Amino acid sequence: MKVEKFTENDRKLVIEELERIQKVKLISRKSSRKLFLDENGLPFVIFGGREDWHGITSNSMNELNNYKKEGAFVIVKKFKTKMEINVGSLSVFVSNQNNLIKTKNGGFQFHCITTEDGLYIEEIPDLYCNKVSEIYFPDHKKDLSKLRKISKIINIEIDEETPLTHSDIQAKLLLIGSYLNYRTYTPDKSKKSIYGYLGDLCTEKEVPIDSIPKLSIDTVKYIDVIWFDEEGYPTHAFEVEHTTDITKGLLRLYQIHKLRIRLYIIAEEENKAKFDREIQKNPFSKIKQEYIFKNYQELDDFFESVRVFAKTQEKFLKNIVL
Repeated sequence: MKVEKFTENDRKLVIEELERIQKVKLISRKSSRKLFLDENGLPFVIFGGREDWHGITSNSMNELNNYKKEGAFVIVKKFKTKMEINVGSLSVFVSNQNNLIKTKNGGFQFHCITTEDGLYIEEIPDLYCNKVSEIYFPDHKKDLSKLRKISKIINIEIDEETPLTHSDIQAKLLLIGSYLNYRTYTPDKSKKSIYGYLGDLCTEKEVPIDSIPKLSIDTVKYIDVIWFDEEGYPTHAFEVEHTTDITKGLLRLYQIHKLRIRLYIIAEEENKAKFDREIQKNPFSKIKQEYIFKNYQELDDFFESVRVFAKTQEKFLKNIVL
């Protein structure tokens, strides 16, 4: 895997974006290229790169210890197409420095765990950094030809009297996700649906592993349908409970809830009462607010809205050469 280095030009772009958001000027400290002060003397420490591990020298940490004002702890996650700027509390970082990993030369290291809307520090779970902005690189463009291909599949006419199978429901989730520009995956690639083989409908043949903690990969790859963002971070997980026990689906989703991913159970409306009972039990009750139940009619309505939009878009773009 090629590592996307965090260059000085990247740092400059991030500083400009932070100045725009904060409406203040950031001034570099000669003691460290990661440390900046704003016009009011508030410290900003900026870490960046493709990797999830970051470090800080003992001298830089000692300098941070001298600041009594709250500051900004900034982690910039760099991808091929963009950079995500995440900001948390610098005082929480400094006050918990003893929890960080000590290096041989007296410095500190820490590990970032990415979530859908930010990240947190594994060694300091209380330090959560919210995603405040994204910087896209100039060559990032949306693939309209892919949308045309998906729209043709979505608009296949299906006999409404044909009963839906588990695979048909998975297919709808895959097609919706792909049309919304998510990367999509299912472990059931050999199964056939009314729209074709599931393996032909998903965008990913294997689970994107670069943005997922290693301990979660084995669970993620068995979820019925999962959507990933463009950089490979899982954002939506769907368990289709067509004939199987809802409890099993809840358990599979529970095993990945620490990824801060949206957890969906898709089932007949008649199963909603059982869903409501099960999420009151352990261990599901701990995260019951994170579970979302959607019935087949709600999924069909969503699918139909995508069909209508796809037709409108195809008509509008029919004279555009891609």
